[in-house]
Amino acid sequence: METPRACPWGFHNHIHNSILKVIISKSHYNQETKEFVDNLKNPYEKNEFINIGSSLKFCLIAEGKADIYPRLAPTMEWDTAAGQAIIEQSGGRVVNFNNKTPLNYNKESLFNPWFICSR
Repeated sequence: METPRACPWGFHNHIHNSILKVIISKSHYNQETKEFVDNLKNPYEKNEFINIGSSLKFCLIAEGKADIYPRLAPTMEWDTAAGQAIIEQSGGRVVNFNNKTPLNYNKESLFNPWFICSR
């Protein structure tokens, strides 16, 4: 049975047998993402990385098959809008990395800030 634990970043995550399942982007794994993920390692026995492309990342979080998706690289509103709707309907959140508020849409600039997706 899964034991819920608090994520050090402030989210309530569903931990899979003490394994934190982290989704990373196939094409946007950068130094900032590496540092963020490295900081998640301490409280958990093990991190499992899921390297997948496209909006499938949001679906894995919504299904409970992964715990957190840090996106510390550029995205546009059209990359995240549908995924955020799915996440929020499943009880999760997609929040701005800097202020932990939900991503906003129809902004003057269509670029998204860095974000964290979690359930």
